[in-house]
Amino acid sequence: MDIFNIQEHSGAAGFASFLDGVSDKLAAAICKKFSSYAEHGDMYTCNSLKILNPKIWGYKGTIYKLRVDCGKESARVLFVKTPENNIVLLHGFIKKTRKTPNKDAKIAMHNLERLQKNATLSPLDLTEYTGKEQ
Repeated sequence: MDIFNIQEHSGAAGFASFLDGVSDKLAAAICKKFSSYAEHGDMYTCNSLKILNPKIWGYKGTIYKLRVDCGKESARVLFVKTPENNIVLLHGFIKKTRKTPNKDAKIAMHNLERLQKNATLSPLDLTEYTGKEQ
């Protein structure tokens, strides 16, 4: 199982820029969760993993929402699994409210559409972030 990032139109790696914008500790916690998924070859069932409700959001497919809490910081990562059993990270955001904000869900759905139309993917180097934790 590999972890991929959708490249932005500018050529920048979308999810990597989110990881660069959060604290090193939170970025390391997020990457450790995804490293564990890649190591085990599947996503294990846990309380921090939910699925966005397609009836509410109006999209087709399965978008997973991973909750990552690290001290006072809390982030959510929206991602999908490909038919090849890889993970594509659609969007990440800092959690500020109880519900997933419409703006963040729409970004993930837009990236899902781009993925379905063969958007450019780049592998995400998780080790770049897991070594930063202090």
